[in-house]
Amino acid sequence: MLNKLFSFNHSKQPLNISKECIGGLINFMAIAYIIVVNPLILHANGAGFPIAPAITSTVLIIVVMTIAASFIIKLPFVLAPGMGINAIIAYTLVLHDKLPIPTVLGVILFSSLLLFIFSVTRIRQLIIHAIPDFLQIGLSAGIGFFLFLIGAKNVGLIISNPNTIIGIGHMNLPIVLCLMGFIVASVLFIKRKTYAFLVPIIVISLIYAVLYPATIPQRLVQLPDFSLFMQIDFLAALKLSVLPAILSLFIVNFFDATSTTMGLLSQLHFDSQHEKGVYLKRALVTDSIGGILASFFGVSPSVIFVESSAAIQNGAKTGLASLVTALLCIPFMFLSPLIAMIPSAATSPVLMLVGLIMLSQIRRVKVNNFEDIVAVALTVVMMPLCSSITAGAIFGIVSYTIFKLLLGKTKEISPTLIVIAMVCFGWFWLN
Repeated sequence: MLNKLFSFNHSKQPLNISKECIGGLINFMAIAYIIVVNPLILHANGAGFPIAPAITSTVLIIVVMTIAASFIIKLPFVLAPGMGINAIIAYTLVLHDKLPIPTVLGVILFSSLLLFIFSVTRIRQLIIHAIPDFLQIGLSAGIGFFLFLIGAKNVGLIISNPNTIIGIGHMNLPIVLCLMGFIVASVLFIKRKTYAFLVPIIVISLIYAVLYPATIPQRLVQLPDFSLFMQIDFLAALKLSVLPAILSLFIVNFFDATSTTMGLLSQLHFDSQHEKGVYLKRALVTDSIGGILASFFGVSPSVIFVESSAAIQNGAKTGLASLVTALLCIPFMFLSPLIAMIPSAATSPVLMLVGLIMLSQIRRVKVNNFEDIVAVALTVVMMPLCSSITAGAIFGIVSYTIFKLLLGKTKEISPTLIVIAMVCFGWFWLN
């Protein structure tokens, strides 16, 4: 019975319940940090999403979409709000573009609807082939650079300086704790521990609570806050000036979902390419549905988490592991006061380390032409300099297209990319 529920090829692979349950526990330990970090990123130092409802929405989208994955994808995949995408929402759409939260939720909805349409049609293939691989890698690396900067800024390690634009902050106890957490997280990550991100958050938070007892809330348990539910402003999100934000979020989510899913599927054995293709399509469609639901829940889009490989590497093969992970997340819906007390000194190390992990992907870039190097460099550098992930992506795509056209290398670009670049170029004027 369980085979039939959680595995497509149940007749070929007997279900090992103990391995699946252990795999689900391991996946939970690997992704639990997002329950803490995502609401705090979306909060954007008080300018973004309110903490308590963001926690409720974060946990709920993880539970709902991971359970959906267990029955639809039938692989040990976890879906949760994606790192990088949440940074776009908090630091580009909310802080930079000054969009109200209901409008932001509309942007999430329409970008996810695009992703869904592209996932069930062949349009996805056109876009994947239109934008070169090294620009896609540059996009991920740029987001990593931006996340590192956000983490360093949140704890005060980097501050604004009118003489030098930015500078190093004055050393204090929170910064010391942050650096300790960063070292611990890095060592655990290098040792491939699944709890590499979770342990530093817990340890630093406990030390902080001892040193600053006033930060401990009077109660640790609270009923879920659903005040962000169904707050979408559909009409505001359809304004022409908001179109670049929709396209930017779509592009990042599009390539993140594709690359992550392909990487996870490569760790599993399939009898044929057709069978692998069935899993891929179901995974991508489920991923896009998660973004649609997230907009109604009031949170950033859920994505298939690359940390799902933790369960795969420990022998989990079916959706039963996903179900276990989802069930373990449910209690956190009632712990918003406890999560809200976690300081930047505990979350910043995770942001910085995740950022460096994403930035390290730059080593995969292989280019021979200077114009390609310029496009990648602009993609990576302009994100933190403009405090806008959208800006970095657009600088990279537009510069690459213009250089190829001016140099007469039209065979290296497709009509699809030219159309994408024209749409991106319009962002400069709309912005």
